[in-house]
Amino acid sequence: MSLLNYNRYKICISPGSAKRQGLRTGDVVRRQYFDGQNIIYTLMVVLDTGTDLITTLEGQQKESAYFVGALLDGDVPQDGQVLDFVRVTNLFDEDRSGAMYLTASDSESPYMDIIDGMAQEKSLCYPGNDNTCRYTLADGDCLSGEYFSYKDGCNRVFRMVRNGIPLAGETGLQQIIGKGLENPERILISYKIRASEDFPTIPFSLGYTDGSETDGSGTIHVSTDWQYKLTLITIDYLPTYERIFKLDLSGLQADDWCEIAELNIIRLSDIATFADATKARVGKIRGIIDPTFGRLDGYGAYFQNLYATRNVNIAGTLTAGDESGFASTFYVGRIHKNCLINSSSGHFTGIVEKAVGEQPPAGIGDAFRIPAGGVTLIAQTRSWAETHQGESYCFSFWAKGTPGTLTVSQNGHPLQEIEIDDQWKRYHIPFVIRYEEPEDVLIEIASDITGAMFCCAQLEKGERPTLYQATDDKLADTDEYGAWFSRGGIGGTIQNPLLKLNADGSISAGDGSFVINPDGTGYFAEGRFKWTKDTITLQDVTIRWEDFDDRAKENLLTKYVTIVGTNLFHYADALQEDACEPKEIILFATEYNFTARARRWQYMESEGNWKDIPGSNSDFFRLLPDAHFWENREVLTLKYIANPDESEYFETVTISKQYDGADSYSVYIASANGNVFRNGIISTTLSARVLKGGEDVTELIPDKNFSWTRAGNNPADDTLWNSVSHTGKVLEITGEDVYRKAVFDCEVIISTQ
Repeated sequence: MSLLNYNRYKICISPGSAKRQGLRTGDVVRRQYFDGQNIIYTLMVVLDTGTDLITTLEGQQKESAYFVGALLDGDVPQDGQVLDFVRVTNLFDEDRSGAMYLTASDSESPYMDIIDGMAQEKSLCYPGNDNTCRYTLADGDCLSGEYFSYKDGCNRVFRMVRNGIPLAGETGLQQIIGKGLENPERILISYKIRASEDFPTIPFSLGYTDGSETDGSGTIHVSTDWQYKLTLITIDYLPTYERIFKLDLSGLQADDWCEIAELNIIRLSDIATFADATKARVGKIRGIIDPTFGRLDGYGAYFQNLYATRNVNIAGTLTAGDESGFASTFYVGRIHKNCLINSSSGHFTGIVEKAVGEQPPAGIGDAFRIPAGGVTLIAQTRSWAETHQGESYCFSFWAKGTPGTLTVSQNGHPLQEIEIDDQWKRYHIPFVIRYEEPEDVLIEIASDITGAMFCCAQLEKGERPTLYQATDDKLADTDEYGAWFSRGGIGGTIQNPLLKLNADGSISAGDGSFVINPDGTGYFAEGRFKWTKDTITLQDVTIRWEDFDDRAKENLLTKYVTIVGTNLFHYADALQEDACEPKEIILFATEYNFTARARRWQYMESEGNWKDIPGSNSDFFRLLPDAHFWENREVLTLKYIANPDESEYFETVTISKQYDGADSYSVYIASANGNVFRNGIISTTLSARVLKGGEDVTELIPDKNFSWTRAGNNPADDTLWNSVSHTGKVLEITGEDVYRKAVFDCEVIISTQ
């Protein structure tokens, strides 16, 4: 067991000094200076403060303020040394958790830091009365607990009272810390405590929750006054087991009470170094790791909160990262920053598999798997390489996978080997552009492991990476400045935006297909559809809604049909085919926004052809289980066709037979706006429903199990359409998906996974 008996030192202020004692109990104090040969460094926790009366050489009595500190780390304080200590945080007083830290001796100095909150933000156990961490008692009813946010000069007070129920084992405070404590590392346990009477020996311990191993234990003396306790324990055992801090109150008798306040359990390393607690820095910012911008470098200013009023002037780049850490949500600066062709979807020399389900940390684009042979990115063209050869550029990307090595090269020339792990991390490589005629600029990434992934690559001028800027297959090679917004704004990419903000005040599509002018006029379809304030002109014809007659307005309404009715014949016994429920199925067809002049029903033959059913010229149909067009099948597909004029609208329905002992699944596809469209204006939604017997089980099946395919007039176009995954229970259909005629099928994998 490794309970550390730390040394205590009394640091006094000379009575002739004008300095005042501003430290308080629980302060974490530090001294650091260069004595000409060595850096002197000491880290302590203030245990007590006070004032002594001392007699000077002249025989006068003067006050000398002091503090008693527990030595946690560094050099032992000695006479003759500089003993100026400054507070960096406090273990329990949140009003004293921040400080200003100015250094010229630290590595990466000089700089001035504003640090705050590290004793609370890094705490392993900081109980209060919220849902994240509370004071907890051991199982059993021997103690009752009550929480006070403030009581008798202390915060976060927990009162434990012993009742008359006999003890059934160990009882007291039990605070679970969790997993992850490394071996070896030191843990600080800081709290205040008092009781209804003196208790000379109250046991405490820190160890595994199951009690099999104890990292450290001991006893404390508790009196009726608040006392500050600080315990240091060195972790001896594996980090894979949960730890628990116990305060054994089995010695309390009926009606005795004990109160603990301001408990904090924290790693020594988290208060010894405060890089992660830096809220602002002025000076050399190298060494700060920000969740959005990564590792910072050079001189400058870093703030986590920045407020400015009156005149704010920026010369350079203004970039925003969202709350998830990396994605640019808006960008104001140089348009052509990322020179990589199509960083979002990848521009490779061959086919590279996408990592389906992986969300890129930049929040935009695709993630890719690195195959055994590696991947080759076509970063830029040969003409670009010839122009920029010899210039310094930086290649950056995110990668993760099982621990291993990635080797990055440019046109066969090795640049750097990178060690990756199982978390997304951003890596960057500065290099000089090589040009080797007649090749393009190629970036090769090879892996010695399987399962490695990368995404969000960027090639930019300079030696350090900046916040990621997504690109597609169109780059604007310009030195101009502009603005790009990805949320609540104007999408696409900064170099190829979906909407353009033009100098004349107009807004246009990225491909110029439409324009909205400042005076409210504009056009769609490259000028074939124009409008003003009062008119809409289509190919030189002015159209007003009030000019349409009733027939024209009716023709503009969406027309379609639907079929409702039972879709299952149920047989109790496969050997008694005449005993089924229901005896017949009546299907009803409904026509929307038109009245048919002719109607008919068809069935699909076993060869796949549609055949008319004689005498079926009404909007309902009676289906018998022994009708001849079943053709000894268990599944039958019917079609209802309605003709208001020369046009045709139809809907299909599938009927099945089910026998006890076997479930029958059927897929029913409905079109929200019908199946026939005119004048090339196509817009509808196909919805797939899965029936198990007569029960709708669609919601039980995940969207990814629904796969859509298309069969139309052009097999080549169908192959291209089907090469892209179309999944989900619904499918949006537009004119781009249908040329003259197309049949859409939905294949469903019956599974809840």
